[in-house]
Amino acid sequence: VPFRATSLGAGRSLVRRYPGVVVPAAALGGARTLGRGPSPQSATPPRQKNSIRPQSTAASVAYAEAPRLAEEALAPIDPAALMPAETIEAFERDGAVVVRGALDENWVSALRRAAEANMDDPGPLCDEHAAAQGTGGRFHDDQFLWRRHGAMRHYVERSGVGGLAALAMRSNTAHIFYDQLLVKEPGTVAPTPWHNDTSYWQLAGSQICSVWLALDDVPADVGVAYVKGSHATKLRHAVTNFSGADHSDRNVYGGNGGDDANASGGFDAIPDVDALVASGDATLLKWDMRPGDVIVFDSHALHGAPGTPRTAGRRRGYATRWCGDDVVFDARPGTMATGWAAAGYDAKLDHGARIGDSDLHPDVLAAAKASA
Repeated sequence: VPFRATSLGAGRSLVRRYPGVVVPAAALGGARTLGRGPSPQSATPPRQKNSIRPQSTAASVAYAEAPRLAEEALAPIDPAALMPAETIEAFERDGAVVVRGALDENWVSALRRAAEANMDDPGPLCDEHAAAQGTGGRFHDDQFLWRRHGAMRHYVERSGVGGLAALAMRSNTAHIFYDQLLVKEPGTVAPTPWHNDTSYWQLAGSQICSVWLALDDVPADVGVAYVKGSHATKLRHAVTNFSGADHSDRNVYGGNGGDDANASGGFDAIPDVDALVASGDATLLKWDMRPGDVIVFDSHALHGAPGTPRTAGRRRGYATRWCGDDVVFDARPGTMATGWAAAGYDAKLDHGARIGDSDLHPDVLAAAKASA
């Protein structure tokens, strides 16, 4: 197809902005308005040992102490209004779509605060990719935040984002696979290499997607780009850690190296995306993102992102990963399952078992109905 770098601006009909909204102090640990940056470090309690239980961070403590106020401040979205039929069709055709103004300023402020708390006291799966590469800036990457931070748990379970994913996947269920915080500070040269997510994951099935939420203004030229239609190839490539080595000491991919399939071949090569774009044989989808906008993308879609120049702002992205009705556990070697189990996040599933059979991956739609 002819090259066309699609860069869509923020002015779309689904944009919903509420300037000047202040998050209730009792609910979220202190009043903040959108766009003022991280909260003072003095508001963060002393560091505690990592645990899969919620940490005593400013966000989770405040949320736990005032759940009623938090629920009033953090209103659920309307998935059906945000994901009409034409958007679902675009998702199926292109592999990635943007949804403008999906989450309001209250949600963004709450999740920003939780993100700052996590960066100060990360979990057992955290990687600092720029530091590992010995390059400048900071590229913070952590997982399973919803098991430690109250605001993120509320987002996963109660925001309606799971319903948004279910509509895109045409699924009756929305099992949370995991969540992930990805932060690039200004001056971070470490890129996010071209990859797809399915290759890293211990999953098999067609109903797998992510919802990537922007917590900052992210210009298209420093944000995530997606190769249009690449999800249709169902590429399965060998994996490496974003730190530049085969794996870090935290996120290991069991079987990397030695005589396993990852080392001996049998995987697809990642195409030279930059060359394909330059020749006009690939189209990139990328968008100027505002806080509260989300990108919903298929797990097979090839995507990547550059570093952030010193002149750019922060790039905080919060991704939730979702599984639908047909997804089962795939016990092949070379996935994230090994590192997860070592860190205490073991799904305890046999090969071919439904992903929903694990307590680690609950169906948030069923849970919401049961508690309604």
